[in-house]
Amino acid sequence: MLGDTDRAPRRALALAGGGVVGGLYEVGVLLALDALFENFTTGDFDFYVGSSAGAFVAALLANRVTPAQIRDAIETDERTLPRLSGARFVSLPWRAYLATLPRLAATVPRLAYDLWTHWREVVLLDALGPLLATLPAGAFTLDGVEAYVRHALTRGGRTNDFRRLRRRLLIPATVLDTGAIRVFGGRVNERTPISYAVAASAAIPMLYVPFRIAGVDYIDAMVTKTAHAGLAADRGAQFIVVVNPLRPLVVDAGPTAGLADAGPFGIAAQALRIASQRRLQEGLARYPQTHPSTDVVVFEPYAGDLRLFDMPLMTYALRHEIIRRGFRTTVKTVLARFDRFTLLFAAYGIRLRPRAEIEERARGWSSAAAA
Repeated sequence: MLGDTDRAPRRALALAGGGVVGGLYEVGVLLALDALFENFTTGDFDFYVGSSAGAFVAALLANRVTPAQIRDAIETDERTLPRLSGARFVSLPWRAYLATLPRLAATVPRLAYDLWTHWREVVLLDALGPLLATLPAGAFTLDGVEAYVRHALTRGGRTNDFRRLRRRLLIPATVLDTGAIRVFGGRVNERTPISYAVAASAAIPMLYVPFRIAGVDYIDAMVTKTAHAGLAADRGAQFIVVVNPLRPLVVDAGPTAGLADAGPFGIAAQALRIASQRRLQEGLARYPQTHPSTDVVVFEPYAGDLRLFDMPLMTYALRHEIIRRGFRTTVKTVLARFDRFTLLFAAYGIRLRPRAEIEERARGWSSAAAA
């Protein structure tokens, strides 16, 4: 439905997760939107919803940090933000690892004895259960991410306090012990620091130790929903821009080749993408009934982007290429349906630059990237 002409429409940006690659891809999409908009920027939305990696980006945007400044921090420019290095995402829980040593010492001999004496009857996965139970709750902690966000938001006039933001920031996370969704920033008197909420929302199971806040353990927001865009719609947003960096790869397998040849990690990555996008599509399909006055536009990678699919979700080394792909895909998506996007954005007070200007700029951007 088009926006109400009697008052300014309420516009929201919802950023889904997708590991490090997902966050980097979102930066590219946001850079493209800033280049496409004529009278609006990605810092002008009324609501920001960030899930998992999207929470990291949304927290910065809600503090008036531009996508260009995030990109510059990635490229070692520290004038606005501290340099963002890959080491931030891989803090090791040394105490947890050391605590496993006595448990391993007690478990391994019993496991070896059981395997030796009952090898004909043993189911390997059952036998390994006690061993796996001794391992830490995750390979890494989010302490580095939380520290970076806290450091970035307590300098330069920014804030780590939900209550002091001029724009509404909503960060969901999943409560490990109950499966409930906790929406940080959903309360007027939210006292949880934004950096804590970001870490809680991004705690991918097995990869990261659950993040504890006030005695409650939280895991990744995408365990329950993909983008949580409904949080903004429930609060009156009439237009929501969703960025979903996790899209399943669609290939023409032919008679001999297909994703089954991608190995277990490739198959797992495709399964995650399928589940993530399916939940997003099913949720948005209910909007005509649940939120009939809200329009939604979704930006995603191309379904056939094999290069992006081949990048491990937690890679940081290919950050420049990932950002470029997010940028180019978004520009091409808008140009392919320029009239539709022009009308849709205009209905909510957002003007796109003229098509000829975008095409001219796109040629310049392509030349600069190639150089």
